[in-house]
Amino acid sequence: MAITTHSAPPSQVTAGDVYQWTDTPTDIDDVSAYSVLFRSVDDSNVSFSVSGTDDTTVFSFSLAGSDTEFLDGGDFVITKIITYSWGRETESAGVLTLLNNPLADPTKSFNQRMVDLLQAHLEGRIPQGLESHTVGGLPINKIPIPEASRLLYEYERRLAAEVAADRSKRGLASGNTVKLHFFGS
Repeated sequence: MAITTHSAPPSQVTAGDVYQWTDTPTDIDDVSAYSVLFRSVDDSNVSFSVSGTDDTTVFSFSLAGSDTEFLDGGDFVITKIITYSWGRETESAGVLTLLNNPLADPTKSFNQRMVDLLQAHLEGRIPQGLESHTVGGLPINKIPIPEASRLLYEYERRLAAEVAADRSKRGLASGNTVKLHFFGS
């Protein structure tokens, strides 16, 4: 089955799916680069981008399944970034609703997956296909070690808060509770 090529960036796609589209910017002969940035509405540190290929009369884009495969569903603001010989233009292009990947591990939250990914980066063992994921606007494999350590600390903090909120919601103790029994004589 062939992949359909659309005429605009996606407004809705399932995480892990492939989506292709074309676009023709004004003054296409003067365009030197064209990319589309998708940034999470809920967490501005979560983003990914797709670079266009100049096919003379249009720019072709292909959103690879690996770009979104491990992301949680949610809304992403779409920004077109077009570089001309005289400068750059940015243009808002709506919102992408990313649907949850039906094949993703449902037991791991986004924060847990980010902790796992950043730990893998710090240990030099990023899984194949995840090198293009961006964290804070940088590809994971290009994040300097001090910045990766800072991001790891931030996501570990978020994960701890998430776990505490989940435990509280289920009526469990915080995990820090110490129970003492006193026996009188």
